[in-house]
Amino acid sequence: MSRRVRLLVFAGGAVVFAGLLYRAGVDGLLRNLRSTGWVVGPIVGVWGLVYLTNTIAWEELLLAGAPRSREASTTRRVIPFWRAFAISVSSFAINYVTPFVALGGEPFRVAAAKEWVGTDRAAASVVSFRAVHTLGQVLFWLIAVPVAWVLLPHTTIIDIVLVVTALVLIGVAALVLALFRRGFVVWALDLVPRIPVIRRYAARLERLRPTLQHIDDQMAELLDGERRRLVIATIAEVIGRCIAMLEFLFIARAMGLHIGYATAFVIGAFAQLAINLTIFIPFELGSKEGGLYLIFGLLGLPPALGVYASVMSRLRELAWIAIGLTLTWVAGRRKPHHAKV
Repeated sequence: MSRRVRLLVFAGGAVVFAGLLYRAGVDGLLRNLRSTGWVVGPIVGVWGLVYLTNTIAWEELLLAGAPRSREASTTRRVIPFWRAFAISVSSFAINYVTPFVALGGEPFRVAAAKEWVGTDRAAASVVSFRAVHTLGQVLFWLIAVPVAWVLLPHTTIIDIVLVVTALVLIGVAALVLALFRRGFVVWALDLVPRIPVIRRYAARLERLRPTLQHIDDQMAELLDGERRRLVIATIAEVIGRCIAMLEFLFIARAMGLHIGYATAFVIGAFAQLAINLTIFIPFELGSKEGGLYLIFGLLGLPPALGVYASVMSRLRELAWIAIGLTLTWVAGRRKPHHAKV
C-alpha cells in the first residue's frame, strides 16, 4: 500500500470518526465519561483474563513436539508461564500501536521466545499461534451468527447478510485449517516465483527455506500427532473471545442499559467483525465507532451510546498498551543461564 493510499485511508477514517463524535455529541460523551469512568477498571481486568487465555493457547503450541522428561510422559514447560504472559501482552500492545496491519508484535514475540526455544521453533510457534488466533476468532463469529439471528430484527437484508457471513466464515475456517496440512508453507514458497507482484522477493524468501520448512513441519505435527494441543489452544482462544464480551456488558450497565450477556455478545462480535473488515484503517479510526453505532441501532439501543462504548473500549486499549509496553522490559530480558529448555 503506497504512502498516498495510506494517507487517504487515514483521512477517511478520521472523517468518519469526527462525524460520529459530532452526531453523538461531544458534551454528552464527556458527561457520560465523568459519571461512568469507574467501569474502565473492570474492563481492564476482563482483558487480563483474555490475555491469560491467549497465553495458554500459545504455550500449548510451544509445547507441541517439546522434549519429554525422563521421569514422566508429560512435556516440560518451555517458557515460564508469567514470562510467556508478559511476552504475549507486549506483543499485542505492539500490534495495537502498529498503524497498518497489526503484525508488528510477531517479530518481538519471536525474538523474546527464541532465548528459550531457538529461532526456528519460536517462529513456528508464532505462525501457529497467529493461525489459531484467527481460527478462534472465526469460530467465535460463527457462534455469534445464530445469536444475532435471534436478537436482530428479521429483514431480508439482515437475513441475507447473516447467511452470507456464516458461509464466508465457514470457508475461512477451512482455509485456516489448511495451513496445518503438511507441505502447505513450502508449497506457498514454491509458488512465489510464479506470482508477478511478489516474485521479486523470491530469492530473499528462499534463504528462509529451512526455517519455513520447520514451521511447516511443526504446524503439520499439530494436526497429525499433537491434535489435542491444537484443540486446547483453539478452545482457549474461543473462550477468551467470550470473556472479552463482558467488556460491553459492563459498559452497557454503566450507561444504564439493562442488557443481557447475549446482547453484549452480539455487540462485541459484530464490532470486531467491522474492525477486521476495515483492517487497513490506521488504529481502527472510525471503524470501531461505526460498527458499534450501527449494531446499537439494529438492536434497538441508542446509537449514540455505541460511540460512547467505543470511547470506553479505547481507554481500556490504552491501559493495556501502557501495561504491554512496560512489560517489554520483562519480556525482552534474556533467560537465566541455568534455565532448562
